Order: sequence, then C-alpha cells, then structure tokens
Amino acid sequence: MASHYAIDKTLTVNDLRFHYRDWGGRGWPLLLLHGLASTSHIWDLVAPLLVEDAKVIAPDMRGHGQSDKPEGGYEFKTIAGDVVGILEALKMKHPVIVGHSWGAMLGLWIAANRADFLGGLVMVDGGLVDMGKQMSWAQTLERLSPPKLDGIPVEEFRVRIIERTPQGLLTPAVEAAILSNFEIDTENRIHPRLPLANHEQILRSMWEQRVAEQFEKVACPTLILPVRWKEKDDPARLALKEQGAAQAEELIADVEVTWLEDTIHDVPIQKPHMLAEHIQRFLRERL
Repeated sequence: MASHYAIDKTLTVNDLRFHYRDWGGRGWPLLLLHGLASTSHIWDLVAPLLVEDAKVIAPDMRGHGQSDKPEGGYEFKTIAGDVVGILEALKMKHPVIVGHSWGAMLGLWIAANRADFLGGLVMVDGGLVDMGKQMSWAQTLERLSPPKLDGIPVEEFRVRIIERTPQGLLTPAVEAAILSNFEIDTENRIHPRLPLANHEQILRSMWEQRVAEQFEKVACPTLILPVRWKEKDDPARLALKEQGAAQAEELIADVEVTWLEDTIHDVPIQKPHMLAEHIQRFLRERL
C-alpha cells in the first residue's frame, strides 16, 4: 500500500552499512539521490507525492547521514558501485534514478557507464557544468568547501537559516530536513555528518569529472531539470549552466530539458509539488 510516511531501514553493501528511507509505493522502482553534504531527508517533501507512480527509496550515501563513513572510496566509480549494490540488494530492476546536485552527477555517471542497468534518469540542478574547466582546484576548494559550522549552537544556526531562506519556506519539515545534515551534541551544538576530509574527496571527484564525455554514453530516457531565478542568479554561472543544458540536449540520445523557473538550488524543499509533478510526468509519459 502506498504510504505518505517513510520507514527507516538499513542494509549492508560493500562491507558498509547504509541507512535508507522507504516510502513504499507502486510502479517504477525509483531511487532518490541527495547532494553533497546532504541526506536522504532532502526528499522528505517530494517522495510522498510519488508513491502512486513509483516504489520510492532514498539512501544516505557513504559518508553522509546515518550511513557508514569510511576514510576513502569517494570517487564516482566506487560510490556508483554502492548505488548499484543497494539497487541489487533491494531487487530494484531497471530503476529510475532521480539525483539532486552531486546526486545528479552520480546518476549521470551510472547512466553512462552502466547503460544496460537504468530504466531512466532525472537530473535535478546538477551534472551540467565541468567544474574543472571553469576553475582551478584551489578555486574549487575556496568556493565550494563547506561553511565553518562545526560546534555552533543550534539556535544560532536556526537564525542563519531564517536569514537565508525565502520568506514562507521555513516550515518545520524543511527545518528538520536541513538539520538532518548535522549531529547535535549534548550541549545542543551542531556537527556536520560528512567529515571535511571526505567532503574534499568528493569535491575532487566532481572537479575531475567531464560531464560531456558522460552525456555521449547515456542511452536511457533522461529528464534534466535545472533551476534558474534570473533576478537573483549570478549571470556568469547561469550562462555556464545554460551552455551545459544545451550540450546535454545535443549529446544525449533521448533527453528532455525543462527549466524550473524562479526557484533555488534546493528545489526539493522549496517547491516539492512542482518537482514531483515533473517526475510523475516523466514516469507516465516517457518510460
């Protein structure tokens, strides 16, 4: 029976324990992949909207959330092996992967390198730009390293969230999804769940990734959902994303690009209904 509530479960793949959230559902096997330094909870508002069309699972990837945190293995090939192992353990055949941000890059890598494995791919605001061609490794570290939040009080962090969140967005469910990225100690201070050294390993793999080379190898139906907010986006960064989307349209054999307008990068928690509608349409019309 389809459920609006997730059951938290664990399984062991590649000698690591993975936490995942299972909403049940019926239809296509659907795996939701979170972004860098995020967790499966980023999908808490979207997943319940999909259970009439799909069997919905969202794992915490290695190093993230409540899953194990080894010191190594953060390149795309190894983490893709984790994803494939999870799907095989759960007997999810010809699944659709929906990836957000880094999760979109990971889904792209799997679609390109395991062409016989996926039934479809949805890339949500990620996987379109070659970071290594746009900036040096030093610049990447400077711009994309996580903010220094380790040890700050929860209430101080909440103030920062309120200051940076569009008006009306910060519901209890959204706050819970954001706070899931951190452990809270007995003194009510936060600590990122993803260790900095592991964060930097993932950044390096993203910096080294060449997305255009992956585009050419993707055979499954693909939906690309980049976001833009022209009044607020940095024009140079938006231009790079638009160029990447055009390149994907040219190189991926079966692809549709639909821009999500006037929204932020974390669209799964800002406009979950809009995002879910696009995913549902893809499942119903393209597969």
